[in-house]
Amino acid sequence: MATTLRLEAVQRAAFDCRLARLGAGRLTRSAHDTYLEIDRGLDEVTHELALAGVRVTRCLALPGPAVAFRPAIAFDLTPLGNGLQGIDVVEVRAVPLSEASAALMRRRVPWLPGSRQSREACRRLLRDDDAVLGWRRIVWCSVGSLRMARARVRLRPIVFDRDALGGRALQWTYASDGAIERWAFA
Repeated sequence: MATTLRLEAVQRAAFDCRLARLGAGRLTRSAHDTYLEIDRGLDEVTHELALAGVRVTRCLALPGPAVAFRPAIAFDLTPLGNGLQGIDVVEVRAVPLSEASAALMRRRVPWLPGSRQSREACRRLLRDDDAVLGWRRIVWCSVGSLRMARARVRLRPIVFDRDALGGRALQWTYASDGAIERWAFA
């Protein structure tokens, strides 16, 4: 059974790293609050997020999208902005070390060696200095808000193909970049 928590940043410190240790979850951002839905024990999640400087409060339910809201796929983790009304959902999961290191060390061209950046990133992963998080973001907002948000965030509205919401591949980010933390607490 999933636990739903309201998150409040007290003093942010390595939120993405702590989220990677928790595994998979779903972050939901409304106009005023950020929520985390996760299948882990409340004590474990509270402890990990407290180390990241985040206060958690247990909630009964997440805010759902209004009937007039339309879904759109986002291609980056840029926050929507304060004036836009909508529900922003990011599914997150920690990418296993085997999968991440295999992707980093794969040669793009068979006769050329891998890049120095890939080798250094793989070294950080193997030394447990960093982690890779896979994410998928869906924004639910009104048509007017969607038009305004497209000026700031790369969004693709979903009109006919509702299966595109869950079928999209995960994008990767490094925990050391702090991209999910910037999105969650902007």
